[in-house]
Amino acid sequence: MLEVNQPRNRTVVVFSGAGLSAESGIATFRDSNGLWENHRVEDVASPDGWRRDPALVLNFYELRFRAVQAVQPNEAHRSIARLQAKFNVLNITQNIDDLLERAGCETVVHLHGLITRRKCEFHRDIFGDGYYTCDFKAHQDVPVKLGDLCPRCGGQLRPDVVWFGEAVDLDYHQLSLLVDELQRHDGVFICVGTSAQVQPASHLIPIFSSVKRKYIIDVKTRPTGDYTLLEGTATTMMKQLVDELMGE
Repeated sequence: MLEVNQPRNRTVVVFSGAGLSAESGIATFRDSNGLWENHRVEDVASPDGWRRDPALVLNFYELRFRAVQAVQPNEAHRSIARLQAKFNVLNITQNIDDLLERAGCETVVHLHGLITRRKCEFHRDIFGDGYYTCDFKAHQDVPVKLGDLCPRCGGQLRPDVVWFGEAVDLDYHQLSLLVDELQRHDGVFICVGTSAQVQPASHLIPIFSSVKRKYIIDVKTRPTGDYTLLEGTATTMMKQLVDELMGE
């Protein structure tokens, strides 16, 4: 995660969810025709589902991979990237697509993994308890197929995404340092395109509640505490907010 003591400009932390990429054409979990259509979540996004039918899981994520490759960053992604000309920007996202990176964002933490990476099915970050020890992880230009094996231990490769029941790499000590940085140097926290109702993301809204300047951008969510609500699409409201911040 970001080194918050580096001598740069004011910091902006952007926490994003599926609503950020929806206008690029990537379906959201909340949509009736969304990501899990025709599949039970436990069948395609859980360790048990992987053990029962890895071919089904790999086919499901091949479709997700190809869907991501077929779309482009939208105005919201590009607006976030524009902030880097003036601010020290950290993106924390629940999205498994690479649209922030393709828009030019330099520092992106993917809480739920990244569809354009693959890892060993026995990777040590899956449960975080020392049970798995392999450390193979790599970028992928094509989706993983059944029979693609880890070059280090021989395990089946899988997408580098976090499934239900697996560990999320979220450093709460680093988050507390980030909050302190925003408080001391007039930083900004922006939550865009997510209801933040699923842990650990649900903890981020209260964690950053002490930051003076904080915004929620979403078409459905209502703010908690004294967050400023910018109700509307991510593309429209993010551009509006970034224009305002860049003009300060």
